Amino acid sequence: MKTLMTNFAPIKDKELFFKVVLLSTLTFGVCSSMKKRQGAPEYDIKINSVVKDNFSDFDRANVPNRSSIIAKMIYTLKPGMGYTHGHEVAEKIHQVLKKHNLPPQVVLAIIDTESSFKQDMISSTGDLSMAQVNVEIWNKEFVRMNLKEIDSNRIYTDEVYSLEVMAQILDILKTRYEKKDRRWYARYHSKTGKHKRVYLAKLETRMKRLEKLNLALIKKVKTKRLIALSN
Repeated sequence: MKTLMTNFAPIKDKELFFKVVLLSTLTFGVCSSMKKRQGAPEYDIKINSVVKDNFSDFDRANVPNRSSIIAKMIYTLKPGMGYTHGHEVAEKIHQVLKKHNLPPQVVLAIIDTESSFKQDMISSTGDLSMAQVNVEIWNKEFVRMNLKEIDSNRIYTDEVYSLEVMAQILDILKTRYEKKDRRWYARYHSKTGKHKRVYLAKLETRMKRLEKLNLALIKKVKTKRLIALSN
């Protein structure tokens, strides 16, 4: 019986030790939780600094600024557009983007959303051309920035000019908001959160179609390379 009690004593000591450790851990956890609820600065997490959305990253894809690729993208968005007109618009967009560091897929998604590539488009709020620029509002900003004012007559009749003005506006938005706004280009339509998100959904629908085209083109190029290597 003494032997049994002697062997049992260390076991009881071990159990007591683990119970003390467990109780201490639980007590620390409860105290930490209470501090968080009381708003202790050391436990605050600024979740607003992290912006998450359900949109893809195709807006950042490196789509080449080539008129042939832009034309294919236009026909993907507007299958019914005439071949000649589509290639003419593609060439104009290509020439404008040579002067501006803007992703072609974003520019095309915006144009299709805004005007469906119709140069003679006039909105209920007075926005003009395929770029749907509100001349009155943006001229105030252009004047403030010492830029040449937008010609309302020319923007309505001249496709290249309307695309150039659009690129200027996107450049302004990109410079001003890109670092703090992942989807800065949606401000082309509105800076209000609610309207911006609705607009982004429209752009995303179009960019998903363009993304499928882009993947198909890449696959086609790789296939051609493999055939060339095999020969």
